Amino acid sequence: MLTAIGARGLMRYTDGRKVKPVPFVFDSLMSKYKKPDGSEPTESEVEDLDDKIDEYHQKDSLVKQQIFSTISDQLLLRVQSLGSASKIWDEVCKIHEGKTELVQIDLRRRLQEMRCEEGGDIKVHFSEQLRLCESLAGMGTMIEDHNFYAIILGSLPETY
Repeated sequence: MLTAIGARGLMRYTDGRKVKPVPFVFDSLMSKYKKPDGSEPTESEVEDLDDKIDEYHQKDSLVKQQIFSTISDQLLLRVQSLGSASKIWDEVCKIHEGKTELVQIDLRRRLQEMRCEEGGDIKVHFSEQLRLCESLAGMGTMIEDHNFYAIILGSLPETY
């Protein structure tokens, strides 16, 4: 995930170094914007700041999209309301730190215990096995081809 984010030049949004620009304060009584020092910005300054804010939201959303597309639905529900990409990434890391080995053990066990029922959809079964194998690979646990082959064969119904 970090490779994909880094390839887009967006790591600052993940690690929190990119800070959202602060918009000018709008004085509704005067119908004018104010800078932090109290002076009135020019129209081009307002437009430039709005462009920077839009760019920030666009790039932050790209990082969130990358994170959301690679995490489980359960984890997505837990982190999606946190706001910025850096807060979401921090929470995802916090949730997974120290649990990686336990998660790997659980995924390996689930993979080895999977069985396709008689008359079941074999394509769905193989897809789920492949997904678990890829998840393990993403955590640094590679299952060798001959072992994966044995797991697949052992999960098939007797009619195969």
